Amino acid sequence: MKKLLLLFVLLSSITFYAQEKVYFTEHFKELPSAENAIYYTIYEDSPEGTLRTTYYLDNSLFSKDHFSNYKKRILNGTSERWYKNGAKEMLAIYVKGKQEGIQTRYFENGQIKRTENFKNGKFVDGKCFDENGTEIEFFPYYVKPEFPGGMKAFYDYVAKNFKSPNSSKGQIKIAFVVERDGTLSDFKIIEGINYDMNVEAVKVLFNSPKWIPGKVDGKDARVKFDLPITVK
Repeated sequence: MKKLLLLFVLLSSITFYAQEKVYFTEHFKELPSAENAIYYTIYEDSPEGTLRTTYYLDNSLFSKDHFSNYKKRILNGTSERWYKNGAKEMLAIYVKGKQEGIQTRYFENGQIKRTENFKNGKFVDGKCFDENGTEIEFFPYYVKPEFPGGMKAFYDYVAKNFKSPNSSKGQIKIAFVVERDGTLSDFKIIEGINYDMNVEAVKVLFNSPKWIPGKVDGKDARVKFDLPITVK
């Protein structure tokens, strides 16, 4: 009886994982197979949550992220990134979905690139460095894309150009990508009203003036964006 109890305790302490390999393009669009893929991801579930590990196709490590609830994308624990050469690119810590403590980014040569201090998910302060370790003027790592004149100007543009094909009312939530040159692409209706209204929303965004591109680490970047359009 004691042996059986000991075996139960030992088995209970082991973490059991359910693994699934998923392939992605350069921009992390999911693919059905490894053909045309740049990365693949393995999800490992345990009582503590989910570990998402992403690799390049040559099996070198790209990222590791810990989630307490993957379905809700709640990060909890370390979040890490690596360069293709195997050098550490980033280390951050999350507590119940909010960034906490020092996030550090590195150059490929191992020199610290920038440090940012977070408390309860909010940015406190930070420092930036050049590849020789000399401190330089700080700039934010991530800057959101912006419609010229701001969101009020964007909704004024929508109100002026949205031609309702019928009398339906409601809200359309649409996702898209702001490209590096400010044009919009990859439109996807997350929540819609009906086919005709959804098509009109995409048409209005497709014909939108160029946005001010988002920036990542000081460089123009391809950024995903989503927003609601209310039809009254």
